[in-house]
Amino acid sequence: MAGHGIYDKIYNRIPLGAQNILMSCYAGMLYRQRYGKQYQAYLAYLKGKDYGDLDKELQYQNDEFLRFLKFAVENSPFYKEFYRDLDLREIRSLADITKLRVLEKETFRRNLDRIYTIISPSAGIKGFTGGTTGKSLMVLYTREDSQKRLAYLSFFEFRNGVRQGMRRASFNGRQFIASGSKHKVFWRHNILRKQKLYSTFQMTNENLPYYVADLNRFKPQVVNGFVSAIYDLARYINEHDIPLAFKPVAVFTTSETLLPFHRSDIERAFQCPVRNQYSSGEGAPFITECPEGNLHYNLDTGIIESCPDGQILVTGFHTHGTPLVRYAIGDSVTFAFDKAPCRCGCCHPLVESVEGRQVDYLVSRKKRKISLSHLADVIKGMPNCISNMQFIQDTIDAVTVKMVVDAQKYKPEFEDSLIAEMRYRFGDDLLLTIEKVDEIPREASGKYRLVINNVKE
Repeated sequence: MAGHGIYDKIYNRIPLGAQNILMSCYAGMLYRQRYGKQYQAYLAYLKGKDYGDLDKELQYQNDEFLRFLKFAVENSPFYKEFYRDLDLREIRSLADITKLRVLEKETFRRNLDRIYTIISPSAGIKGFTGGTTGKSLMVLYTREDSQKRLAYLSFFEFRNGVRQGMRRASFNGRQFIASGSKHKVFWRHNILRKQKLYSTFQMTNENLPYYVADLNRFKPQVVNGFVSAIYDLARYINEHDIPLAFKPVAVFTTSETLLPFHRSDIERAFQCPVRNQYSSGEGAPFITECPEGNLHYNLDTGIIESCPDGQILVTGFHTHGTPLVRYAIGDSVTFAFDKAPCRCGCCHPLVESVEGRQVDYLVSRKKRKISLSHLADVIKGMPNCISNMQFIQDTIDAVTVKMVVDAQKYKPEFEDSLIAEMRYRFGDDLLLTIEKVDEIPREASGKYRLVINNVKE
């Protein structure tokens, strides 16, 4: 229910009860698309699988790699040309993967139209990257891959105690509260799935009591969403010593790096474990946390290679619509190969830490933090036309947005959309400056910063 078109204007004008019904109908439509036969079959397969045999898992990964590479080369015009100087018969096993060229992010962005194996966007499932590196990317999933990825996430939750039909409180970047709304109701109810969607755009200290009170009424059994949003809520609960009338089986965080102090405060507030997971909008392999509190690199979802600089290359087995082969995603993973096998029974390699999605933020006039995930969502829906982006805030009332755009793909109306998205987050009185530049300088570390906050709180 995001955006600023005619449907959103109608949605914003109807009563709250009708909005809940409309939200549920929309969710029902998505449910049929996301949780079909492939989802059900793959979830059943995962639940019945033996994860204790490492040799078997490595053989599966090897076989999937060879099948996936063959598919990519035969069906993607880009990969046919990308590997034209290589005799693919030399790739006999996963050990030969280093013979394949690395796919840099900018090469991926510039060639997406030729990487796609799906003829038109309408024939696939659209996915947008969060844009936390400043790049706008739209990938296409096959229906089967989309449902398999969702099944893997459901299996991750299942292993950590989630069962079908549990009440769920979700905190993400969806826009479903009208800007300037006078109602102190910052959530909508997806009745069909027993889910409440809590807006993360109105989470100010003034409004947090309303969130806590509604959570106590709803009594969710599962909480999931942005690290920054759940952490702000947990910190408020802890600082005010507010008793909760519920205890979730777990809190599932995503989209931003979960740091130790986030985990500590969230677990203290909700009196349950936090379970973290890593993937990407492009379709990177999963890293999921088990019931023992350890992160596992899930071999059956793809390949993660470590580079000398600490960053990783990813090959995703569930990306047949937009194949990822040795993709330099820009994140870093530290493996824990010296640790003893996990007591959870899963043989997949252990991961010490995942870095790359830091919780940076800007500040609105009402002192509300506009997190990295919210800013990343600003450039969603601008398919593949932004090669780099940066948000700079020098005063509470002014934000400068610098963009390096692809002149052939960028359209003037995208600027109107960008302005509307920023004003939704900061307010109508925001002084917004948009600068199209040829280049955005790197930091001394060699990395780009999407967010620069020079405002002292």
